[in-house]
Amino acid sequence: MPARLLRSAFISLLAASALTGLVPAAASAAPAAPSGAPECDEPYDTRETVLKVGQRLAPGEKLTNPTGHTELVMQGDGNLVLYALGYPGGPKLPLWNTGTYGNPGAYATMQEDGNFVVYKQGGSAQTGGGIWHTASYGDRTDTNPRAYLEADGDFRVIGRKDEAFMGLHWRALRSEKTTKLCAEDATHQYRYQYSGDWSQSATVWMVVQNDNNLVIYRKRDGQAIWNSGTYGSGFYSIELRMEPDGEMLLRDWFSPYKVVWRSGTAGNPGAYALLQDDGNFVVYKADGGPGKGGALWQSGTYDKV
Repeated sequence: MPARLLRSAFISLLAASALTGLVPAAASAAPAAPSGAPECDEPYDTRETVLKVGQRLAPGEKLTNPTGHTELVMQGDGNLVLYALGYPGGPKLPLWNTGTYGNPGAYATMQEDGNFVVYKQGGSAQTGGGIWHTASYGDRTDTNPRAYLEADGDFRVIGRKDEAFMGLHWRALRSEKTTKLCAEDATHQYRYQYSGDWSQSATVWMVVQNDNNLVIYRKRDGQAIWNSGTYGSGFYSIELRMEPDGEMLLRDWFSPYKVVWRSGTAGNPGAYALLQDDGNFVVYKADGGPGKGGALWQSGTYDKV
C-alpha cells in the first residue's frame, strides 16, 4: 500500500488513541527482560491473548500479552490501562488508557454487536452506563468480534462495522519495537518507531510519546532519564527514523520534511541505533557496536540506571 494511503487510513485509528490522565497501578510480577542479539526487523509472531464476545474484565482483572511484556488492567478506579512490564515487582510503564478513572467498580466487556465498552458499575448494554467505547459496532456477520493483545503488546479490537483498515476496527497504537533501529532499504520497509511505539532493553524503556517527545525511562523506578526535548512540537503524529546516510531523525509522519530533532550523524551510510542493556541509546557506524567502538552519538545514560 502506498505510504500516503497508509497514512490516511491511520487517521481514524489515531483519533481514538489520545493519551490522557494516566494513573499508575500497583506493581506486579513481570517477565525477564529481552536478551540475545537484536535484529533490525520485528519478529513475526501472530499469537494473541483474546477477550471473546460476552467476556469481561472486572475490577482488578487483567489480560497479559503472549510475550508477557504488556498487560491490560481494569483498575479499581475505573480506568482501563495498558502497561509495559519491567522488573518483577517493580514499576510498570503506562502506555495507554481510557481516561475513565473516578468510576470505581467499572468493568470492560466485548459485546456481541462488535463494540468494546467500559461500563459504570451496574451498567450494561441494556441499562446504559457506558463511559468509553471503541465504536466498532455494526451489522456485519462475517467477522469474528474480539478484543485482544497481540504479541507486539498492542491492544486491538475487531468488531462488526463495515469500515475497517486491513480488517481492524480499532487499536491503541502501542506496539513494542526491536531495540535496533536501521534504515529502510529495498527489501525492508516501515523501519521506524511511530507515535506510541516503544522498545525496551534490560534496564530501560524508550517511548515515542504522543506529545512528540522521545523519552527513556529507567525500569527500576520508572523515572525519565533522557528526552529529546521535543514535546509540544504541534505535530499530529511523529516518527523516529534512521536515514540511509546515517542521520537519525524525529519528524512529522505526515510531512517528512518537518524535522524536530536530529542526531547529527549524517555522512555515515549504514549507521544504526541501539538501545543498550546499560541504558544508553547509541548511534553506531555500520561496522561498529558494543565492544567494537564506532559510536557516533549517544544519549549519555549509561551511568543512570
